[in-house]
Amino acid sequence: MATQEATLRIPALHCGTCATNVKRYVQALPGVDVTLVDPDSKLMRLSFEESTVSLDQIREALDEVGFSAED
Repeated sequence: MATQEATLRIPALHCGTCATNVKRYVQALPGVDVTLVDPDSKLMRLSFEESTVSLDQIREALDEVGFSAED
């Protein structure tokens, strides 16, 4: 299984509570490990098993909870 790493910019990330909620939600996806969610830089760093979940699926999950992500 190949592990991929990604950094996504989340413009709607404004506070620590948002960061906690985003991390909890994304980390609940199978094969995803969130290493950083920073409201100051509006960045999220994560690794994921591409055989289990795609980056597009992660983006879609973020969209569902109102936190659209950019590369």
